[in-house]
Amino acid sequence: MNKKIFFPLIAIMTFALVGIIFVQGFWIKTTLDNKERQFSLNINQALKSVSEQIQSREMRDYLAVYQKLIDSIGSPKESQLSAVFKFVDRNENTNQTYIYSHGILEEDYNVSSKLFDQESLDTSSIIEYKGIKTTTIIDEAFDREMQNMSSIERLQRVERLSLMDKAKYASVFMELASLKPIHRRLTNIELELLLQRELMDRDIDIPFQYRVFNGTFATKVGSDNYTNLEGLRKYKSPLFVNENGNSEFELVIAFPERKVFLRSSLTTLILLSLLFTLAIIITFASTIFQILKQKKVSEIKSDFINNMTHEFKTPIATIKLAIDAIENVNVKNDLKKRSQYLMMIKDENERMNHQVENVLRISQLEKKENIIKKIDCNTHDIIKESFVHLKLLLNSRNALIVDELVASHFNIMGSHEDLVNVVVNILENSIKYSNDIPNIKVSTYNESGHIFIKISDNGMGMSKDVKEKIFDKFYRETKGNVHNVKGHGLGLSYVKKIIDLHFGTINVDSVQGEGSTFVIKLPLNI
Repeated sequence: MNKKIFFPLIAIMTFALVGIIFVQGFWIKTTLDNKERQFSLNINQALKSVSEQIQSREMRDYLAVYQKLIDSIGSPKESQLSAVFKFVDRNENTNQTYIYSHGILEEDYNVSSKLFDQESLDTSSIIEYKGIKTTTIIDEAFDREMQNMSSIERLQRVERLSLMDKAKYASVFMELASLKPIHRRLTNIELELLLQRELMDRDIDIPFQYRVFNGTFATKVGSDNYTNLEGLRKYKSPLFVNENGNSEFELVIAFPERKVFLRSSLTTLILLSLLFTLAIIITFASTIFQILKQKKVSEIKSDFINNMTHEFKTPIATIKLAIDAIENVNVKNDLKKRSQYLMMIKDENERMNHQVENVLRISQLEKKENIIKKIDCNTHDIIKESFVHLKLLLNSRNALIVDELVASHFNIMGSHEDLVNVVVNILENSIKYSNDIPNIKVSTYNESGHIFIKISDNGMGMSKDVKEKIFDKFYRETKGNVHNVKGHGLGLSYVKKIIDLHFGTINVDSVQGEGSTFVIKLPLNI
């Protein structure tokens, strides 16, 4: 891929991915904020409803008792008494309540104003108004009536009062109720049941703690664990609001599991969002990795083609020169020189054929088209045969090779030809990658039912990064003088593949500038 396209494409994909993550984060935060606002609205509505129900219930209690008193004394038939309570006093010693009232008695005589003035247009009757002051003494039976009557009975009694009567006496009863302590006006059971019902109607089913406060002081009405809720968000609503809109008491409620409740409804969506985002990130990273890997493979293959072209070009050129020489008149009659040139052509041809076979062999092994055939093999014979294959190369470099084949058990199940090629490839690398005269040592030993083949040299060695890649297909070190060595990067990849097919392992220990040591481990045929 062209670098001019590759890097801008990566930048655009990265920007898009970051944008998606940002948008999802913003969406989750906005949704949580909306949930928080909706939750607060529901709680405030529930508290307001509870406050109104408590105040309404208290008023019904007083109106129910008042209606019973009215029923006991009856109502005037021709007059209407409009009474307004002015003062309420309770004697703690006698348990009696004194209600001082000032009323107005309206009496209609059915006398029209025209009786006194014939020309008057006023047709209304003359009504006489009389001021009436009364003192009503109510004993403790008033309180007992309020406590003993059921809710249905209270409602039935209250319904008998007119709206005018309810409004007329509401402020008086509110003043009367305000003289009582809060725990006599409201119980924990009533308050908790009302809160539970209102919250359940709004689909809020989580634990809560509450307390009624008189200013800054906590009253007796409230849950026991409220004192342990420092730092939580609290919702408030006034209780027992008077006709002026003021209140001495305030209901405060808190939810220890509020955050968990708000997030629970979004948990599935958040998890799915995170899952999909993670999938996108993994896919994106894998795509980048595969692109880089393919780019690297493409470069390695290009290098491989260049190396193979160079490897083929040399023998082809040699063969052409040899053929031209044979066609020369002077050489045609010289049988010795003709024989030398023919041998040269044969060697170069075998060299090219060997390289082609290596490439095809690797391809077949990768595709598993040609599984190796195993027989009983002598490891020491394999090593010695590899020395014969490398005799010319060893002599050309004046290489010194020492063998210490001391393993007492050396028979294995394997492919004789492939294992010879394994040892040849390693020894060939030891010779090629030596700056000085190659000094190679080959030894064998047994351990735990295996035979170990150890090949050490005094070559240029390898860095840590190179050691991790030398068994990769097509890999060749391209730094320093290493790239000047002929080859196509398939030798050690082939070695690793053959060793794996024999259920063995191969490891390398190398110090740059000091040499390398290959250790092959193969299972014995016992």
